[in-house]
Amino acid sequence: MKPRLFLGSSSEQLTTLNEIQKLIGDVAECVPWTNAFSLNKSGLDSLIKQTRLSDFAILIATKDDLTNHRGEEVMKPRDNVIFEFGLFFGATGSEKCFLFAEEGADLPSDLDGITVAKFTRISGQYNSLDKLVETVKSKISQSSQLSELGLLPSTALAIGYYNSFVKKVCEEVHRTQYVSIDSKKVKVRDFLINVIIPESLDDNGVADFTMLYNRKHQLQKASTYIDVEMSSQGRGYAFHFKVEPTQEGHEEISLQILDVPGTLSTIVESLKLYIPAKEVGTDFDVERLEKRELFNFAKTLKYLVGKNSITKGNVKIHTDVTI
Repeated sequence: MKPRLFLGSSSEQLTTLNEIQKLIGDVAECVPWTNAFSLNKSGLDSLIKQTRLSDFAILIATKDDLTNHRGEEVMKPRDNVIFEFGLFFGATGSEKCFLFAEEGADLPSDLDGITVAKFTRISGQYNSLDKLVETVKSKISQSSQLSELGLLPSTALAIGYYNSFVKKVCEEVHRTQYVSIDSKKVKVRDFLINVIIPESLDDNGVADFTMLYNRKHQLQKASTYIDVEMSSQGRGYAFHFKVEPTQEGHEEISLQILDVPGTLSTIVESLKLYIPAKEVGTDFDVERLEKRELFNFAKTLKYLVGKNSITKGNVKIHTDVTI
């Protein structure tokens, strides 16, 4: 899934904007300002909506207006470009919003002391437009390896799910080497937790998906094993599983645990608050945010699984799963 990048410029600089879009389009889904404004909405409302939908932003500040500043004639960028830079800078953060300023453009004094990406139109220079775009592309690629804590909850949900279920189940099965199936103690030879992340979320979360998925794959219920003779017995962690028919009745089994994270339902409730529905029908912006949150959940979970010896090699994350 490509991140979304907002591109802003003055109306006179559409050629420059299109050039940047062409250069960066292989790593990001670009939304130029010309496609960002909705009919019957104020420009500010449309921009605020784009700050919620965009992962990155590039604002192009060029020498568009000749003005007199303290008795000196200077070439300044359009005021709206500087305003939009501040708007996206506050929404996406300093690591994801970039101001491309043309050499010689007079910028607001608020930007003094901040390293701004100044570009020249002379090809081959160290700060030519194509080289600046390559720098931003590198930052986008680096960012794709990281999870994000933001107003929407996918990173926190993944951390909670990992600590409260995935890691706990792995610890208990490794420790006891048994599970409880129909109240019977069954020895586990080896096991794999398959985390099932659906392609999309229902309006009520993942409850219906989980029920249909478990039924289709004929999954059974079980839990981690509790030794009642141990004083610190803890609790059993419930899960659904399947065992190959050839293993039924064997003293040791190879266990396939399958789990749809119920915590994903929180994403649906968060999106309802983040972008309230005003109409009945498909909202493609909400669908994109949902996709982004599911992707970020999986990315965070993969990172956590791979960093711990207890879970590494015993957990597999399946994304974009359909029933």
